[in-house]
Amino acid sequence: MATPFRLKRSSVTGKRPALTDLQIGELALNFYDGHLFAERDTGGVGIGTTIALLTPWRENFGGGSITYVGVVTANTYHGDQVIGTPAGGFKSGAFTINNSDHTKDSINELNFILGKLVPKAPDTFDGLALSLTGTAGVGRLCQGFTPTNNTGGSAPSAGTQYTRNTDSTVSTNFINDVGPGDAGTVTGFVNAVGVGTTTLDSGINNHISDAVQIADNKDAAQSTRNTGITSQFYQTYDVKLLDAASPDGFNKAFLTHGSATTGEVFWYEDPSTVSAPVISFGSVTIPSPGVTTHSSGVAHYTNSASNAFTYVLTVTNASGDMYTQNTFLTQGGGDGGNAFANSGNKSYTNFAGGTNPPTKNYGVGTGVTTLISSIPKNNLHTTVTSNHFSRYDATTPYGTHSNQRISFSTPINIMSGSHGSKILETNISSTVGNGNNGARVPAVSNTDNPSQTGASYSWNVADTVATYEAIVRGGVLRHDQTNYSSGYLPVGPNYSSGRSGIQYYQLQLITPNVSEFNIVVTGSYGGCWVCMPDNSSWTTGLSDTNGWADMFTAYGGSGVPRNAAPGCASGTVMSGSNGTFKCVFGTESSSNDTNNRILIRWRLDTADSITAMSYTTT
Repeated sequence: MATPFRLKRSSVTGKRPALTDLQIGELALNFYDGHLFAERDTGGVGIGTTIALLTPWRENFGGGSITYVGVVTANTYHGDQVIGTPAGGFKSGAFTINNSDHTKDSINELNFILGKLVPKAPDTFDGLALSLTGTAGVGRLCQGFTPTNNTGGSAPSAGTQYTRNTDSTVSTNFINDVGPGDAGTVTGFVNAVGVGTTTLDSGINNHISDAVQIADNKDAAQSTRNTGITSQFYQTYDVKLLDAASPDGFNKAFLTHGSATTGEVFWYEDPSTVSAPVISFGSVTIPSPGVTTHSSGVAHYTNSASNAFTYVLTVTNASGDMYTQNTFLTQGGGDGGNAFANSGNKSYTNFAGGTNPPTKNYGVGTGVTTLISSIPKNNLHTTVTSNHFSRYDATTPYGTHSNQRISFSTPINIMSGSHGSKILETNISSTVGNGNNGARVPAVSNTDNPSQTGASYSWNVADTVATYEAIVRGGVLRHDQTNYSSGYLPVGPNYSSGRSGIQYYQLQLITPNVSEFNIVVTGSYGGCWVCMPDNSSWTTGLSDTNGWADMFTAYGGSGVPRNAAPGCASGTVMSGSNGTFKCVFGTESSSNDTNNRILIRWRLDTADSITAMSYTTT
């Protein structure tokens, strides 16, 4: 027969049936509390093992609400849970709460307020630039070949400058103080190849993973990139690539951290095995016939295009995969040489077969050539005996050959443009009297004080001079016994014989109203005399010396220089050395010379030379 089930009941508040009061399947009702009970089979064998309250809440009188005493556990809850009133009532705070507010709304408001108090997170490295270290400088790609492109992007172009690397590894500088330093994965890339990965956590993550180095992982409060971050909220770190593999050709590198990506850095891994450039020279070709001017019969080159000296310059190893710049041959230290104007820097396009950009391996194996043309400098009066031509430097990414100058030892005479303080036979500096410059005149004879009777005052700079005439060469007055027909350029006269004796240099000033003047001289000499040849009173009083007063002898102090006192040096007396010396005529004047002529005669003994002279008012 079936087991009879009965509904058990009670009207006592809090009454709960015991296991013995119910069988499996029976119900008990406490109609005072409104609770319903059943026996639970927790063992799964049909034997009740506990009494379960099926209605654990109590409906409040009048309905509309229920009350539960104890702990409620639920995986999820959906609904508008009312906060109610806390014990002791609501306290004042960031916002006002009512007992009828819902918990989800209050939590949302609280989260909004707390969000305003949380500091801004440190910057990521998104978009920050990477920079390479330990590279081989920069270079431009040559043309005539297709460089390997490992980037997957735009190919490198000839003539464009790129960072150059040669050791097959690359490293970058650190990117400092970026975040988050306690979460996410940092990965380094060379081209599309990962070269190291590090996953960050809340610990200290300083370490090297393949080619990715993490350093200085710290609390963000210590950041120098983003200052003012409160401690214990975030972490920052430093990161770089370290010795990442670099394949030959055009490459790029970057880092990622979650969605953040650094800027890309590009370089060219140069596989060239080219050596440093080498400069060499051919022989010098001299101008023929050239354009010359003369001094004392000695030919001198002028600053003329017709006087160009030329030679071939060769550069070996002018490029590899790369070059530095189109102008790769430059004046060494700006040095144009002692004799010639700066011949200028040279570009690849100045060389035979040269292009801009140059071709790969230009001049490798067989050197490439350019013609150097050098013109004598302007405003130069000299004899050049050394370092005639320009120095050159050749520079490529593979090295430099510096300070190379073609060897040339032949002395070159040059007279061109302004002579400055140098001596020019036809234009000798003077501010005396009317300020007209002086000019050389024949020395007449090989004596200290020759008679000027019948003397010529006409001088031809191109004429071969007498054996007793001193020479003005390259702006210098000198006792000269030089063979200019051999071993000098331009070729000139042979002054090597019959000129071992005393030599003289004589000049004139044509100016009235001069009774005294200064002689300014630099050099060495054996004598100096002054004469007014067309002043009879002067020449008569100095008849013993044919009218020549002596600057090596002191002026008598009064009157006019005379045979008994032929000196005309006032103050410091000449002695054959540098200085400024005053010549006085006493009561005489150049106006008393019918031609207003003043002659100055210089004696030069062996090895004497004068590098500068001028005549000035006192």
